Amino acid sequence: MLKRVTDMETTTKLNSMQLFMLRIFDRPVNVTQEKEIKKLIADYFAKQIDEEMDKIWETKKMTQNDLDEMLDTHQRTPYK
Repeated sequence: MLKRVTDMETTTKLNSMQLFMLRIFDRPVNVTQEKEIKKLIADYFAKQIDEEMDKIWETKKMTQNDLDEMLDTHQRTPYK
């Protein structure tokens, strides 16, 4: 969350997760550990996206045919 201090300055307030991450990583990690941690975080968010997509898929009763049609549909906003 950004809070306006002056016209030229802004301060950032860290949320609880950001503070937690700073505390747990308040020690050195090697390159391998860094890669493993980044992969864990990426996998977590990928799983969240998959679960949300599954909910949408079921709620809208979508089929593979619907997906194929979307792939062939031009949905861009035309530029003027």
